[in-house]
Amino acid sequence: MNQRFFAPCPSFLIFQMKLRIIDKIKNRLKRKTVNKSHNILFELRQSVLDAIHEVYQFMASKYYTEYILFIGRADVISGLKSQCGTDCVIDYNMDTYYDKTRTDFYLHYLNRNYRKDGFVYQGEQGIDDLNIELMIYCHLWDSSYFIKSLCRMASIVTGGGYLWHQDVPWKRKDTFMQERIIKPFKENGFKLGELVESCYDPSVRNSFAHALYTIDVEQRLIHFRPQKGHMTLSFNEFQKIFLQSVMLMNLMENILETNHIEAAKLNGALTKPFLTPEGIKVKVHGQMIRRGSIMCPEFRLVKVN
Repeated sequence: MNQRFFAPCPSFLIFQMKLRIIDKIKNRLKRKTVNKSHNILFELRQSVLDAIHEVYQFMASKYYTEYILFIGRADVISGLKSQCGTDCVIDYNMDTYYDKTRTDFYLHYLNRNYRKDGFVYQGEQGIDDLNIELMIYCHLWDSSYFIKSLCRMASIVTGGGYLWHQDVPWKRKDTFMQERIIKPFKENGFKLGELVESCYDPSVRNSFAHALYTIDVEQRLIHFRPQKGHMTLSFNEFQKIFLQSVMLMNLMENILETNHIEAAKLNGALTKPFLTPEGIKVKVHGQMIRRGSIMCPEFRLVKVN
């Protein structure tokens, strides 16, 4: 049986869970274990997918211009105005380029490990995997592109408009996450707020980054010692927030890219005229263009006289 847990995306390697029947004698016992693992993964994926779709659908129906700017990765490049007449750009892919090495690594790791039926942390290799997943988890919640995307979505759905230029702070990131992402989503009734709150834990990140954690193999517990206090997660509890986090990042990007392609296929003006932060009246045009043997989506900002 083949179950794909991640939607295809041309920009990334997509990992999938495969359920296999290996031994005829252990078939019934194996099937019970595998089905339980499969169901848990499916439920986690579905809850993440529902939360993302709720936000995307709301943006597209209520704030269409901002939605187009979001899926088009609109941004600001300082100093460009002297050459192009504006610092505003669309189809800005440098953030995804800078994030590519980390993304390729975690997807390669997940492809390798989560093909196994009912993957758990066991033995020496399992503890190594647990440490790797702690690192992936911390990298993910330190990703400027990922956090910037969440912040832009939160601003759009709460009527704050599209954030053309959004920096992610190096310090006091927990306050930024709470005030700019979690709180706006939750106060406006979006499931994504509760999802991010449940799987983002700064104590895990801070403890891992400063080597202030220990793994109890016998009790299957991880003890974290952040700057203040002490926190313990079971192996299963950490695996849940880890999987929710990687699913959130992966599915957000896949859905964005899919919607980017579908909008480009309209082959024309995608928005009514609007003003950039510089006060220049423009609209967004979309089209599919051929690059070698591949058709690719392209958005352009077109000046309106």
